[in-house]
Amino acid sequence: MVEKTKESIKEKIKEESKEMLDRFAKALEKVENEFDYDFFVEREKFEREEGGCEEYEANFKKMMLENSPKHDDNFVIVERKSW
Repeated sequence: MVEKTKESIKEKIKEESKEMLDRFAKALEKVENEFDYDFFVEREKFEREEGGCEEYEANFKKMMLENSPKHDDNFVIVERKSW
């Protein structure tokens, strides 16, 4: 009996959610697109050039270790969780 009740509740939820989605889809059909243009930008230069970050690369390890609350000279120390 409990299993039948669970199944009937599931079916009712499915029916209600389908009705809600159908109403929402109909409402969306009535909404007019107020934008008559595309949402993108064309640029002549659209790729980043390689290099130019030697200073950043040289200090990367130091910055990472400074940002970590726990670390030693070479490694970030983190807590290991078991799932």
